Amino acid sequence: MDEQGFVEFLKRRFPFRRGLGIGDDASVVRIGGAFQLVSTDMLVEDVHFRLRDLSLADLAEKALAVNVSDIAAMGGRSLYFYLCLGFPAGLDLGDLRRFFVGLRRAAAKWDVDLAGGDFSRSPKLFIAVTIVGESARPVRRCGARPGDLVGLTGPTGESALGLRQLLAGKTRSPFIRVHRHPQPQCEKGRRLSRYASAMIDVSDGLLLDLTRILRASGAGAEIDYEKLPVSARFRGACRREGLAERDLVLAGGEDYQLLFTIAPILERRLRRAGMGYHVIGRVTGGQRLSVREKGRRLRIPDLGYDHFRGAEKP
Repeated sequence: MDEQGFVEFLKRRFPFRRGLGIGDDASVVRIGGAFQLVSTDMLVEDVHFRLRDLSLADLAEKALAVNVSDIAAMGGRSLYFYLCLGFPAGLDLGDLRRFFVGLRRAAAKWDVDLAGGDFSRSPKLFIAVTIVGESARPVRRCGARPGDLVGLTGPTGESALGLRQLLAGKTRSPFIRVHRHPQPQCEKGRRLSRYASAMIDVSDGLLLDLTRILRASGAGAEIDYEKLPVSARFRGACRREGLAERDLVLAGGEDYQLLFTIAPILERRLRRAGMGYHVIGRVTGGQRLSVREKGRRLRIPDLGYDHFRGAEKP
C-alpha cells in the first residue's frame, strides 16, 4: 500500500458527514457564508529533519510554514493554529525558548495566532501543527478537466538540491536557504481561488503531487519539461555536484510552490491580472501522465517522496 492507497482506505472507513474530509490539503466545512479550512502536518526528527541541519528557531518557522502552505493550496487565508510539541530531555530550557522565538517570528510573518496545544517529553523532537483558515471558494484537487492548462507558481527542485548539499556536508548555499526557509504562496493561493479548477502545494514532488490532482479528477496530463522554471544557477550546481537535474525538478519535494489547473479562458484573464506563474502542460483525457522535452518522452523512475516506501527524507 502506498500513501494514496492509505488515504483511500481511511476515506472508505471514516466518511466525513459535515463537509469535505480526508483527501485534500485541508478539510472544508461551511460556516455561515464562508468555508472553514483545517489542516494538520507533522515534522519528526530523523524523518523530516536533522537537528544539526537547521536551528530550532528555523525549524519552528518551517513547521508553521508547511501548514500555512496547505491553507494556501486550498485558496484560503490562515487564521490560527495549535501546536503539539514532543521535546527531548537532551534539549534544555534555552533550546525551548529559541524554538518559540522562531515560532513567534513565523506567526507574525504569516499573521496567524497560536490558539493552544500540548507539550510532552519525547525520545526525539516531534512537532505537529493544526491550522485553521477560511476561504470564500476553496479549490479542491478534483476539478481538473481535459483541456485545462497546468500551471506552476515557481521553481521546483531547489529545496531537494539544498537537502542533498546538507547531506553532503555543506552548510551554506542559496538552495540550502530555500530548504530551510520555505515560502508558502499565500497571496497567489488566494488569487488563484478565483481562477483555478484544481490546486495542490508541491510538498512531495512535482509529479507525485500532480498525480494526486489527476487521480482525484480522473484525468491525465502532458508536461513540457522545457517550460518548467529551471534557472541556470540550478543547472550549474547540479552539473558540478553530479546530481540528476530532472529527477530533482520532477521528483524533489518541499518546494511549496502551487501546482494548479485552469481553463484556457480563465488563464488569459489570470495573465492579464499580472500574477507570476508558468504554464507547464495540459490536462488530457484518460489517466496517463507523460513528460516530454522537445518532443521526446522522458522516463522518470521515481515520482517523489512517499512515506509508505519506508525511506527517510534525511
